Amino acid sequence: NYAALIQQQINEDKKNLREKTVYGIQLTEEKLNDFRDEQIGQLKELMEEATKANKKITVSKDLEHK
Repeated sequence: NYAALIQQQINEDKKNLREKTVYGIQLTEEKLNDFRDEQIGQLKELMEEATKANKKITVSKDLEHK
């Protein structure tokens, strides 16, 4: 599951503060060719948002209401 992979990478990043963690997976050219043009555009937009300067990523849990 991709979400589990990302969560694992975030947890590892918290332990290794000196190293820069790369999130996600590397896509081969063959896998990229399987995407539609619209999907490539969406991936590009996601990359641009994720790599903006001075952007902090915070992970928070919703409070459980009883």
